[in-house]
Amino acid sequence: MPIGKQSRRRFLTATGGAAALGTVAGCLGGSDDDTVNYFSWGAYIDDSWIQPFEEDTGITVNTETYESNADAINQIETAPEGTYDVWTPSAPGADFERAYQNDLLEPINLDNVPGWDEHIFEEMKLDDFWFDDELYAVPMTFGFDGAVYNHEEVGDLGDEISYDVLWDDEYAGEITSRDDAATQIWTAAKYLGQDPDEPEDLDAIADALNEHVDLVNTYWTSSAESIQIFQQGEASIGTSWDGAYHRLAAEDEPVSLAFWEEGTIGWIDSFCIARGSENKEEAEQFIDYMISEVPRAWFEGPEYIVVSDAVDYTDEELDEYNLEMALENTEFPAYNTDDQIQTYDEIWTDVTV
Repeated sequence: MPIGKQSRRRFLTATGGAAALGTVAGCLGGSDDDTVNYFSWGAYIDDSWIQPFEEDTGITVNTETYESNADAINQIETAPEGTYDVWTPSAPGADFERAYQNDLLEPINLDNVPGWDEHIFEEMKLDDFWFDDELYAVPMTFGFDGAVYNHEEVGDLGDEISYDVLWDDEYAGEITSRDDAATQIWTAAKYLGQDPDEPEDLDAIADALNEHVDLVNTYWTSSAESIQIFQQGEASIGTSWDGAYHRLAAEDEPVSLAFWEEGTIGWIDSFCIARGSENKEEAEQFIDYMISEVPRAWFEGPEYIVVSDAVDYTDEELDEYNLEMALENTEFPAYNTDDQIQTYDEIWTDVTV
């Protein structure tokens, strides 16, 4: 599903900036016994963001990390209800749909999240966050699975690259790719001209992935691993998250970023409340803090696009991050059933064993 278009005017007219992290607007109050159990990607946890919230509210934030949406969902499914309060799946999209269908989410009370109205880009308030007139996700960052390449090694390949390069013998031993079954099935389907959301020939996809794996030097599962692969020269071209690219570019690595001609996976990581949360109001207060007080520091840290006016983007940042182009050239993978996920996992396991 194509992502909604984000207007440049919305970014350029953003006002307000990021407030000082030491003050939390609209506190609900909290005692020393109040707790929020925050389960997230490692890049979205930073003590310098969390400590001011704890000091101002008296709420203790316990943190735990995961490396994939699938891992997070499996953990929440198997943990006792109430183990987690706030988590950050990619939403909307297949994993968010799965979380909702498997009853892993609690609805969010916007009375406790004024930052939704005050800061979140209107174009990012997607209908897909709602089920039965209740909100289940508050967007925080936007990114995509782009093509990253070392232009000193492979030359200037432009702003759009075909998935053909991932199957090109010319780059044998120089390719990196994400170790994720659903992503690999989606990519191979695009390469073969199939509908990635409803692939009609999984045998052909498996054959293509067997060809692909022989050309790959190394796979990655996290942004940190992807960054390290390019820094150490283990690969010169492949898939990576745009945030990893910006980290590499900031460290003067000779890398370029491009979109995939056939279609680029886009994603929004969003705040959700885990089923059975015993600290729901505190969780909503924490979400409001994260979208209202932290965005500028957040944007300057993991270097993903933060979808809050509180970042107060400069014109230079708008140009550097290609916000409009990113929003126009990305797609959200459709919801996969548990049976589909199992099938995709089996295909990918057979390919990589």
